Amino acid sequence: MLTLTGLRLLNFLSFLFVLLARVVWYKTPTELPLAIMPAPFVDAVVGVLYTTLLIWCIRPVRSYPADRTLILDISGWFSLTMIGLGVSSIVGPPWELVLMTVSFISLCLIYSKIQQHPNRSPWMRSPFSVFLAWSSVQILILPFRILRDFRFEELFGLSVSLWTSIMLIVFAGGVLVFSWFHSDWVFGVVMIWFYSGLFFNDRLTLTQEWITVIATVAVAIVTVVVFRRRQKVFSEQKTPVS
Repeated sequence: MLTLTGLRLLNFLSFLFVLLARVVWYKTPTELPLAIMPAPFVDAVVGVLYTTLLIWCIRPVRSYPADRTLILDISGWFSLTMIGLGVSSIVGPPWELVLMTVSFISLCLIYSKIQQHPNRSPWMRSPFSVFLAWSSVQILILPFRILRDFRFEELFGLSVSLWTSIMLIVFAGGVLVFSWFHSDWVFGVVMIWFYSGLFFNDRLTLTQEWITVIATVAVAIVTVVVFRRRQKVFSEQKTPVS
């Protein structure tokens, strides 16, 4: 129990570090927003992210043996994820991309471990579904920020606008596959919120707007199907799992 308490304290401290790094020390870029950046109202999901992670860090787990075992397994990766995210908020490019990538990979490992763990409580996966969705969006945007910072107008003979269209299609495909394969409707809801903000950012071309609309509808359909399917499974098993 002492080891578990120490790890949970480490998790909480690393969470506080990210909170300080993103809220206090982070300097918002002053350049014009990119086409692939959503409208400002999408930032509301950050409040949801921090709230769910805080609850995850401090919630009692004495009555959940499976959760205690899982926390022992993922705490090191959680600290690495948070430290990488926090430091990436302080340093500039290109190290920001490197640290965000490290943070994202360790977050994927956490999600995989939670996904494979039996008998977990509902609160074990949901915060990381929000976290992974938000991090995926940041990973999508960051390379375009770096291209802008280094004054690249094209890459491999393709314009930044064309790359934006391509990545929107690829990203939408990844979101659909992930949400369906992992039966994660929370991830899908966050992505619908992102695509809504993307559509209303007033910086997309007509083609990109159509891509965004189609992606939003497709993700919404998959999210509803996954939600209804999981509700049916829960009603049959009478054992809710996140």
